[in-house]
Amino acid sequence: MAFGYKVTVKPPHEREQIIQAQLTSPLREVTSHDVFENTPTSLKVIRIPLNLPIYRMANGRTATQQLAYVSEKGLHADYFAKGEENEAVQQIQHEILKKFAKDGTEQITPIIDVLKRDQQREPIWITPRGLVINGNRRLAAMRELYTESPTDYAEFAHVECAVLPALTAEQIVEIEIRLQMTPETKLPYGWIDECLMIQTQINCGKSESQIAHVMRSRPKEVKAAISALKEVNIYLSDWRKAPGDYRLVEESKQFFYDLPGRLKGKTGELLEASRRIGWVLIDNSSELGQRVYAFNDMFGNKAEEVLSKLADHIDIDLDEEGESDDDDADIDIDLGDEAGNSTTYGGLIGAIDDPARREEITDGLVVVCQTIIDASRTAKQGKNALAAVRDANTRLTEVDLTKAEPSTYPGIAKQLDEIVLRGQDLKTKLQAYVQGAKSKEAAS
Repeated sequence: MAFGYKVTVKPPHEREQIIQAQLTSPLREVTSHDVFENTPTSLKVIRIPLNLPIYRMANGRTATQQLAYVSEKGLHADYFAKGEENEAVQQIQHEILKKFAKDGTEQITPIIDVLKRDQQREPIWITPRGLVINGNRRLAAMRELYTESPTDYAEFAHVECAVLPALTAEQIVEIEIRLQMTPETKLPYGWIDECLMIQTQINCGKSESQIAHVMRSRPKEVKAAISALKEVNIYLSDWRKAPGDYRLVEESKQFFYDLPGRLKGKTGELLEASRRIGWVLIDNSSELGQRVYAFNDMFGNKAEEVLSKLADHIDIDLDEEGESDDDDADIDIDLGDEAGNSTTYGGLIGAIDDPARREEITDGLVVVCQTIIDASRTAKQGKNALAAVRDANTRLTEVDLTKAEPSTYPGIAKQLDEIVLRGQDLKTKLQAYVQGAKSKEAAS
């Protein structure tokens, strides 16, 4: 028989009655220090039918998958939170947990394989009303195994549960963190799930220090997670147009942890334009030839240089705040060295955000970034100028005018005029430098 457990949900008062009846003659008692921190708590262990417990929806490990499902189906944001007693919602949560039960690593055996071999070794933790606080994946695995073969897995017709005392929602979250999100966890949470859990704690009024204490980490690590999640949410909402679909960033942890530091000190349009450099690069990381980490400076301390060169490359004019086309602009008023002037990037941001120009922007940005990176690498060897000229010459030989769109002819002509003038200017300067070098050599 194929896997296919069908979830049923008994009313809360019926679950509570069954659990209370079993508590009068428990199988045994266990002591835990994880219910209340550093306080031993005695828990009664009972056996209840496999179909009695219900999954907890505020499960940190499944948060990303829940949000993805909500996004795909166009459901209300609180679909899972409000559906804890709903059989259809419980069934969806079961399918999510079933997949997690099969997950493992080279060092960690999937839960479902452990249960096949060793049966149930530890009780799952439930509230007095049968809500599973710890052991959701194990419960899903046992349900699937029993459905697959009731004869081979007859012992899973009932499940051993340790019954917790009455707890607040905040206390339940703290238990989950102590049991699952510490460095000793058997199967670590995804990085986004961990960030979401931290944000939930912040929303509950917990300080970074308090969260760090519970998670056995450091406040700066908690702060970094909050900042990374903020950048993720901006990226998904503003760029990918898929708010809440955290699956899109599962492989990009390092980028989003690095991004806040690279954007530090930037404001306004420079901040937004710098973000977009990073977004384009992370979207095309597989084509960069190296990790995005190598491009961090491109949206960090070299962002303004990158934006200026990109604007030139795609023929976008960058204006200066404070400049004016009015006749009054001719009045000679000394405001110091360009006091109050700063580059505006609105036009460039608009071009980057235009889906029709996405391929052009990507190609141009990669060329610009790689040119800057190459120049930085050769600068220490005194070959920066030669490398830049050689690079420009190489790129010009790659131009194929037969494939150019007629609408781009004016722009091409403008760029070629600039190249000719710049080349002549550089050649004149070079002749002066050569003459100067000869004079110095003769003098010595």
